[in-house]
Amino acid sequence: MRTFISLYFKLLCVLVAALIGFILVPVTLQVFARYTNFIPTWMWTEEAARFCLIWMIMIGTAIAVRTRGHFDIDILPEPKTKSGKIIMRLLVEILTAVFGVIFLYVASDFAWEGRREISEITEMSMIIMYGAFPVSSFGWLLFLGEQIFDSCQELKGSLP
Repeated sequence: MRTFISLYFKLLCVLVAALIGFILVPVTLQVFARYTNFIPTWMWTEEAARFCLIWMIMIGTAIAVRTRGHFDIDILPEPKTKSGKIIMRLLVEILTAVFGVIFLYVASDFAWEGRREISEITEMSMIIMYGAFPVSSFGWLLFLGEQIFDSCQELKGSLP
């Protein structure tokens, strides 16, 4: 399972890198179209840039969960013991996973309803854009599952 999670993480990283490269094309065309007369003003470039940006953000959130790059706010005092720190980390991971399950449910419904909508300019199904949300939340849950498992193993090892 760890191999699958590692490969999925690498795939997400490659996708984000590809999307960063791809978003340069429509944004560059937009800039040149505004300030020169060489390129006509195309409307699809705005929509393509918006789709790429949403996918980059949502895939980036899954990557941040895996690398623990997301922020958290300390509202409780920092535990003094090693097992207390593990329990607090485990609590944060579990609460984040609960949010991820809720987000996956809502995002899946949102994407499914989006299949009936079409984009204004390119006339593509909006499920292409809305699909970023369930893909992202799936990644959260996959990576959080790994972290929760590791935290439980660490907690089990730290108890007398």
